[in-house]
Amino acid sequence: MPMYATPEELASYLQQDLDEPAATLALTLASGDFARAADAAFSPTTATWTVQGGPGTNIEIPYRPVTEISQVRLNGNVITGWTLRHNALWRSAGFGTWYAFPPDVVEVDLTYGYTTVPDDVKKAVLEIAAGMYEHPGDAASESIDDYTVRYNGKPITAGRPWSEVAADYRGILIA
Repeated sequence: MPMYATPEELASYLQQDLDEPAATLALTLASGDFARAADAAFSPTTATWTVQGGPGTNIEIPYRPVTEISQVRLNGNVITGWTLRHNALWRSAGFGTWYAFPPDVVEVDLTYGYTTVPDDVKKAVLEIAAGMYEHPGDAASESIDDYTVRYNGKPITAGRPWSEVAADYRGILIA
């Protein structure tokens, strides 16, 4: 999993020197958390996606954002006449038949993911990583005599919560 921010950026965000391996781990985990919540990749990734075909004219692609489809195959044969529309591959002739045995197989060679990490994503990842770095344990409170500290693993920052930023990217498709 790629990191969506660097240890140097986390050090600047926290305004302190950091243990680089711990910062790298926090950023890697935070980037993964954000990517899962956003249901999107923030680095270009190639894949071959395989799905069962049928007579329907649309096949929804589960990767976001799709930036390129290089080839579509039906039962191993390259097919043409398809178009990427919103989050679906469309073909007027459909992608197979209902009665095929074994079932028709559609393979799609594609590239998905953003080419750069947007600033709001980077900020969200830094927020998550800062919480992990500063409070790696599960403690919710700490008390010594009459002194008490409570925290929830997240620094208080200006702007929207990172989960709202992730929701903005969920389902976005670029073609």
